[in-house]
Amino acid sequence: MRLFALLAAILIAASCAGSALAAERENPYLKAKNWGYQLRNLEAGPRKVIANSIYDLVVIDHARGEDRKEIDLTKEEVAELQRKPDGSRRQVIAYFSIGESEDYRYYWKKEWDTKRPSWMGKENKDWKHNFVVQYWNTEWHKILFGSPDAFLDRIIAAGFDGVYLDRVDAYYFFGDDDVARGRMVDLIKRLAAYAREKKPGFTIMAQNAEELLDRPDYIEAIDGIAKESLLFGIKGLGKPNPRDDIVESTALLQKASKAGKAIFVVEYLQDPGNIQVAARRINDELGWALYIGTKGLSQLAKSPLTPAAPLGDEDDRVGTEPAKKKKK
Repeated sequence: MRLFALLAAILIAASCAGSALAAERENPYLKAKNWGYQLRNLEAGPRKVIANSIYDLVVIDHARGEDRKEIDLTKEEVAELQRKPDGSRRQVIAYFSIGESEDYRYYWKKEWDTKRPSWMGKENKDWKHNFVVQYWNTEWHKILFGSPDAFLDRIIAAGFDGVYLDRVDAYYFFGDDDVARGRMVDLIKRLAAYAREKKPGFTIMAQNAEELLDRPDYIEAIDGIAKESLLFGIKGLGKPNPRDDIVESTALLQKASKAGKAIFVVEYLQDPGNIQVAARRINDELGWALYIGTKGLSQLAKSPLTPAAPLGDEDDRVGTEPAKKKKK
């Protein structure tokens, strides 16, 4: 009995310690009154536009170039983006897919073009060149973090302030049960702990997968969450989402907000009326940061609520909303 009591005391103490660390950790995301999101076209010209923009926080890819000509941004190039025109500091965080592999990344092996490893699944039908992975697999983890050439380590070395985790909702492909969700939470906790040990103050933002916000250890591991298409887009670009979906997602996001996490929303809109509705609900009523983007995220809007003009058909694809929730 004494052994069981001792083990229980240790677990309680560890939990309290984790909560205390989360409470003590400064959350710079809360200082961001607006944000921008651009993943393509990161050559010198577009980067200058980002550097000269008004945004307090921007999400970008860690590299420039396409078609397997990926070139990591240098520490100096990232530092230029971190300086706002008035000399103040901007947060710059790097896009980082942890639930899918991408065949244009530096880590992709040529032999995977014809025979993919056992832990890698089918190509995403909505986003070509992206392949679902067994995100709990140790071989995938070696690619993600833990060595100088690992994805996260390269991001940290380049001077980024944090990471923007995409495809956190990859558990949809594996039954969407407690086991699948738990594996994703475990991965994010490990990534977060590793990154903060290497670079104190390094921040973690997760995209979508708000169902995980029911888990206190997940909330503790992240600093913020970004939600795509909260109000519009599940049924098609510009189309209002079902009320039940909005209510459910909003309630979960509010739970994270009350726990001290920053909430960011991106809506893919062009219609001024829809933008006005989104601004009133997201900015005014909920007090969260809203960005109006295009589907391809190929250029930065001049202001958070002024949509950039699409550059091409890739910006107009409809099939990029989060996967539908599967019923248990």
